[in-house]
Amino acid sequence: MANDLNSWDGFLGSNFLSAEDVKDENQEFFCIGVELDTENEKVILVLESDLVKSKFSLNVTNANFIKDEGVKNPNEIIGKKLTFKKVLVRNPRTKKEVEGLRIKSVEQI
Repeated sequence: MANDLNSWDGFLGSNFLSAEDVKDENQEFFCIGVELDTENEKVILVLESDLVKSKFSLNVTNANFIKDEGVKNPNEIIGKKLTFKKVLVRNPRTKKEVEGLRIKSVEQI
């Protein structure tokens, strides 16, 4: 799902999932792909909910949660249903607490 120059998709605004995008803790997101952020060495999940696609960069906490749920490698998360909970996290740039997301559940669909 790499960006290309045939579309503005991915270049305007942010298509990354934020706490404001999660309506409630029961909202279902389906993983439809994974990408590798080679610059930051992170796995990025490509999610879909209510026909809206977004990306979610896995931090260590969320990656460990997925692994602990029995997902053996990043590609195995494709096709799974995820839910999120909102938590307060410290923004490393501003040093202020902001709302962030933690994965609440990973389920087979």
